[in-house]
Formats: sequence, structure tokens, C-alpha cells
Amino acid sequence: MPGDLRMPLTAAAGLLGGVAAYTVGTQVMAGTIQVGVIKRGPARPQVALTFDDGPDPEHTPRILEALAAAGVQATFFMIGRHAEAAPRVARTVAAAGHDLGNHTYSHRHLWTLPPWATVAEVDLGAAAVADATGVFPRYFRPPWGMFNWAAYVRAGQLGEERVLWSVRPEGWLGPVTAGEMAARVIRWAHPGAVIDLHDRGGHPTTPRATWTALPGVIAGLRARGFSVVPLRLLLDAAP
Repeated sequence: MPGDLRMPLTAAAGLLGGVAAYTVGTQVMAGTIQVGVIKRGPARPQVALTFDDGPDPEHTPRILEALAAAGVQATFFMIGRHAEAAPRVARTVAAAGHDLGNHTYSHRHLWTLPPWATVAEVDLGAAAVADATGVFPRYFRPPWGMFNWAAYVRAGQLGEERVLWSVRPEGWLGPVTAGEMAARVIRWAHPGAVIDLHDRGGHPTTPRATWTALPGVIAGLRARGFSVVPLRLLLDAAP
């Protein structure tokens, strides 16, 4: 190989290797090996419902109504700019005693962001949720469940526990009916399951299907012998 090409190719290979470690390597560590990341709780007859992408002025209140009617507390992973846009809804979530999580400020795919932009997404997301609710979010979940190294590190520095999920009844792109959603959650639930749902985002029909399905989901989980609890109780080490 000519000498004038060897150095640029070596540099390019090094750059690609660094990018792969920053994105794919972190995801393998976090999502597959689960180093420093929670995907499920202890193997007890408990499950946790978690909701991403809100708060939403239309759909989040309907979900809160269904949870209250069933006497269930859940965990809401809020997008910062949505909390800014709907602070009253965000405060209502917190006032009802639900756990709060940081889902970044604007839900950008973290694999497309350099470290400084990632840190801003994590920091601004946490600050917006705290400003809207008066409660600092104790959990962090990256958009689409995809970490990069900067997000992984920064969430830890903020004291936010990194949480993914073990049950996701929705398709990434296609719609799912309320009946399908309920059947999947009930069938796929397992001891310690962290169930990922949406009060906003996903397919356009998903939030409505979620609150429509919720009473049946909770009833079905209880019929299988599960208690439905927020993350703080699911992850409690005490038996």
C-alpha cells in the first residue's frame, strides 16, 4: 500500500473503532450484558408498568385515571420538552406518587450525538422534569433504549438509575390494538418484569390503545398473581 494512503486509512479505522465503541460497544455492555443497567427486578411476583415519551395533555390524564381506579402506581419516563409544554400534567403525575424518569430533553437518537450534545440532552431532560414537577427524576431511559457512552456515564453522575425493559408489547412501526397489547403484556409478564408502554409517541394509535388496554392489563396481571408496583418497589432489595 502506498505510504500516502496508509496513514489516512489507519486514522479512519481508528475513528470507526472509536465510534463503534462509543455506540455499539456501550449498547452491548448496557443492553446485552446489562452492566450497570436494569432490565428486570428480583424474581418476585411483582411487575412494574413504565410509560415513555410523555407527558401528553390528552393521553397522560387518561392513563392516570386508569391507574388511580385500579390503585396502581407506575413510573413515567418524561421527555424534557414535553414536560415544559405540559407542566400541569407533569405535576399531576408527580402529585399522584408515581415515579419519574428522565427520557432526555428532545428524544434524539443518541448514536447520532457527540458527547457534549448527549450530556446536554441528559442534563436538560433532568432539569426540565425537575422544574415541571419539583421532583428530580431518579431513573434514566435512553430514546429507543439505545445508549451511547456519554449518556451511560452522565446518567450515573446524576445519580439516575439506568433502566430498560424486559416486556414491550408494542411494535416499533406498526399499530397494535388495545386487545393485542393487553394479551401480550399478560402473556409475556414474568416475575420482576419491567413493562414498557407509551403515553405519547410510538405509533400514532399507541397512546390511545394503551389507556384503553390498561384496566384489562392490570386485571390480567393480578389474575396471574402479580402485584403491579412502581420501580422503586420492584427494585427494592428487601424481600
